[in-house]
Amino acid sequence: MSPSLSSPWPQSLWPYRYTSLTSQQLRERRALLSLRGNYAQLSALILLLLLSVYRLATTKIGTIGIERRSTLLSAWLDSPFMHGATEMRRHYLVAVGWLVWLLALSAWKTGDVMCEHDLTSKQDYLHLTKSIAQTAMATIPLHLLLSPKLSPTFNPFTQVLSRLLHLPQTYLTPYHRLFGRLVIPTLLSLHAFLYIMFFVQNGLLEKRLKDADVQFGIVGILVMGVVVGMSRWVKGRGSSKRASGSVSRGTAYLLHVSLVMGLLAVVYCHVEYARKFVVQAVGIYGVDVGSWVIKRLLRGM
Repeated sequence: MSPSLSSPWPQSLWPYRYTSLTSQQLRERRALLSLRGNYAQLSALILLLLLSVYRLATTKIGTIGIERRSTLLSAWLDSPFMHGATEMRRHYLVAVGWLVWLLALSAWKTGDVMCEHDLTSKQDYLHLTKSIAQTAMATIPLHLLLSPKLSPTFNPFTQVLSRLLHLPQTYLTPYHRLFGRLVIPTLLSLHAFLYIMFFVQNGLLEKRLKDADVQFGIVGILVMGVVVGMSRWVKGRGSSKRASGSVSRGTAYLLHVSLVMGLLAVVYCHVEYARKFVVQAVGIYGVDVGSWVIKRLLRGM
């Protein structure tokens, strides 16, 4: 990157700048990105624990009737966020809180880079841009854990969540939907926007559009948009109670899974640092498929 690159945005409004890093600084940035991904996955486990504690606490309150104010708050949280919505207010509050936390984690330690060409300390624009995607992709395995399973009774992940953490699938599915519609698309879209702005402002867009990694990134954003758009259709098919609806649900599920697997394949090709998260996500889904196959085989015996 040329040392002359600089952001035209007012520093008082946007402190991040395009910086020229040394080889050592690039290695340090990569180490921080990897650490950030680990912290995001640790945060996902903590989130599951917090959901478990909340569910146990609200169940206890409902059982012994502790304080009317607490039960009123619980009733408000468990009411629909808007007319016709299946997700409750608490689902949206958790989703927004999760998004804010991931954004904060993405911004963590992305500033105060010493630029050797002018000996000034600046906040690294590309570090922030990369970290947003790193944080988002690190939570993809959690997203697969929250998803409805083909065979809940045989899936070991579902058994751990339901028996050990007391989180049944019906409790987790709304979070899967909201994280997939709000959290992950917001982070990845912001990542794409910041990169496009970088290319445009530095006259690199035409050149970088010819590179495979950028092309895979654009395809990934487009596929993600289709997945998000299809999610409501899948949800609609899932709510059908008619006999013919079972075929629609199956078709919707296969289409949704095919798009998601295609998106993961694109991400795998887009950047090597996200590959371990893709492998983890595919592994989680593979366990689900394997559990379903075992169940079918046992039934056929």
